[in-house]
Amino acid sequence: MKRRLNFILGILISAIFVYLAFRRVRIVEIYYSLKHANYLLILPNMAFVILTLIMRAERWRYLLRPLDSFKATQLFPSVMIGFMANNLLPARLGEVVRAYSLGAKSGQSRSSIFASIVLERVFDSLSLLTMFWLVILFIPFPPAVKKFGYITLGVNVAIIALLVLLKQKTAFLTRIAVLVFSFLPARLTETAESIITKFANGLNVIKNPGTLMSIALWSAVIWIVTALSNYFVFMAFGLRPNVAASFILLLFVAAGVMLPSAPGFVGVFQAATIGAFATLNELNLLGSQMTWLKAKAAALTAPVFGGGSIAAIGPMADSMGLFGISKGEALSFSIVLWLCQYLPVTLLGLYYLRREHFSLRTVGT
Repeated sequence: MKRRLNFILGILISAIFVYLAFRRVRIVEIYYSLKHANYLLILPNMAFVILTLIMRAERWRYLLRPLDSFKATQLFPSVMIGFMANNLLPARLGEVVRAYSLGAKSGQSRSSIFASIVLERVFDSLSLLTMFWLVILFIPFPPAVKKFGYITLGVNVAIIALLVLLKQKTAFLTRIAVLVFSFLPARLTETAESIITKFANGLNVIKNPGTLMSIALWSAVIWIVTALSNYFVFMAFGLRPNVAASFILLLFVAAGVMLPSAPGFVGVFQAATIGAFATLNELNLLGSQMTWLKAKAAALTAPVFGGGSIAAIGPMADSMGLFGISKGEALSFSIVLWLCQYLPVTLLGLYYLRREHFSLRTVGT
């Protein structure tokens, strides 16, 4: 029942953001933006998407060291299956699927494996926050964006404190959980106790500062590579922005996909990208230039506005600025960027799903 509600909520949120993304955008502008993009330049971005997932498998190896000595080649299929599941299933079930996938072939506790994935997400969030605060030293972000950064930092600190407390006081917290759920049948209470204990075992890596430093380093490299790889998509649309634009784009998208959404982050991904471009226009990081894509679309649609090409630009820009990128072009960019991440991950994940003889139906059974 809870999963169904989460799914419905995600669909509704995605539908709202899809509407907001396409609102006041001329389809002809999207058409010409997509038509004239250089798609050869997105191939390096797709290659880097796969490279970062290989790097994630290597980082996961460090997180799982307290459980077993895995090789990155053993972990990569489960990483791909998990990220593929996030693209196809609701409520970010890919994280659970990844734990089930590795647990099924390794015999390790799925709860312990899932704890390593929770830690992985904490490191991801901290890496992005570090990136945010470094960028903010040089780029004057709007106050609302800074406020979001403070909130996210507070949430991460709270999660870290909770995980450390769980690891340090496992027996005590387990007893509390047993008391809280004492109204349940004994079998369910024992199951909950076992899950908490195994989850805490998956946090043993916290005790090793050296391993934590390696994980932090891998996390930083993963996100730096991810940010820089987005520059290829900028170039595909004829843009040569300040390199900081790639990092700002990544931060917006990463924040957007935190929201509940439909499978594949449809809607929230596009809206976050449009928000990033609005900020980039405001900060003048895209350069004071009229892109040839917008100029061509403006010339072709000018008769609709009953004036010259210049008269058409204002409505098409949708308050995102005369120079830089219009909302229609930002939406086109978001579609291509989303496909660059969605297609290779989904296709390769489905391949490994079949090769590993793993079924998504087994999750939750």
